[in-house]
Amino acid sequence: MSHHIPAVSWDQARELLHAAGTQAAPDTKTEALPLLATIDHYLSEDVHAMMPVPHYSSSAMDGYAVAGNPPWRLVRPSYPEDSRANIHRLTVPISPGEATPILTGGLIPEGTEAIVREEHTSNYEGTDSLASTDTRASIHYLEMAEGFEPPAAGTDIRFAGVELQHGDYLARHGERISSRMAAFLGTNGFDELPVYAPIPVRCAFTGNEVITFGLPDPGQVRDAFGGFVEHAIAAAGCEVRPSARLADVESEFSTFLTTSTARILVFTGGSSTSGVDMVRKALNDLGATYIFESVDVRPGHPALSASLPVPETGLNAGRQRFVLGLPGNPLAAYTALYSYLPPLLAGLRSMPLPAADTAVLAEDVPTLRKAVTTRLVPVRVTEGVAYPLPKSASHMLSSLAAATHFAVLDDSTVTGGAHPAGSRARIIPVF
Repeated sequence: MSHHIPAVSWDQARELLHAAGTQAAPDTKTEALPLLATIDHYLSEDVHAMMPVPHYSSSAMDGYAVAGNPPWRLVRPSYPEDSRANIHRLTVPISPGEATPILTGGLIPEGTEAIVREEHTSNYEGTDSLASTDTRASIHYLEMAEGFEPPAAGTDIRFAGVELQHGDYLARHGERISSRMAAFLGTNGFDELPVYAPIPVRCAFTGNEVITFGLPDPGQVRDAFGGFVEHAIAAAGCEVRPSARLADVESEFSTFLTTSTARILVFTGGSSTSGVDMVRKALNDLGATYIFESVDVRPGHPALSASLPVPETGLNAGRQRFVLGLPGNPLAAYTALYSYLPPLLAGLRSMPLPAADTAVLAEDVPTLRKAVTTRLVPVRVTEGVAYPLPKSASHMLSSLAAATHFAVLDDSTVTGGAHPAGSRARIIPVF
């Protein structure tokens, strides 16, 4: 194969992968899983609110539910012996001129107009002037403490349905379920969720110079992928099959490709065009069809993707499998993984190509001296602002360790040598 390989653009690479996944037999098996088991899975259906949120009107503060103007006559619900478990549900109706104690989250009593905070009140003892002298009993009254005014109607009441109405969207088809999303759906009464079954993925880690423990000698490097890439792949909603570590021997690459049954096979390293890079040679020998062989992007130029022939017999009979070849340099490999795995997964699930979000650059980002169309720059995104991180050469990982996203920058459209602070850039998440 020629060392001069035409490069597609970063956007084209994503589009080609998505199209290839869409045209293959879909991987759209679904299942209902218990809530906690759905984390890092993808929803196979829209999820709607089964009740208003909050589902009842409650107090936002410890204090008193009041009606009318002060002073308020204090009335208290009766407390049965087993009331502790139901204390937030115990109420007594109140009329104008009355108040009753209430806890944060407590059910709003009938007749309540507002909540008065405990620390804004004072109590005093009086008597019922309407009762006869013989039957008068001590009555407790509530008034505003010095310096505080009576609350306006609705103060510190969390009204039912103020956040969500019954039937509102909670999460949409295709969304990844994070731990935060699962907690939110759990508070909305969901015990199970419909999700896509994870797509099987298997990794092969290459490079004779890679060591997996200890300090590397000159000519050696510590492994930046084993155990870490799998975690990222699992976070993308995949089933991670046991990984392989391959010596730079062609037969090991061919065996991995022919015997692995996962739908997607991921190589780290070995995807370039040197004499010791075996991925392309093994793919060529097997008659694979390239989806792309090179991408006009930095870092991550040597990334490739291919589809393997569909055998009529054997372990993989009738199954279309895909290969992602990630560069050997650590940052380049992770940028390729975050760029190309999501579009392929979306295609296999018959979902739209994932759209990139945007954020505002916090500072100028100089263009590269090399002629390159697209760059992926590690950034930390906070409240819609992207803060570029230093030391982002293809072999460096310090910026990735602090990144939440990559900014996708098109150097070919920039004049003056820099993407200016305040300009808007596309971003893709680090998962």
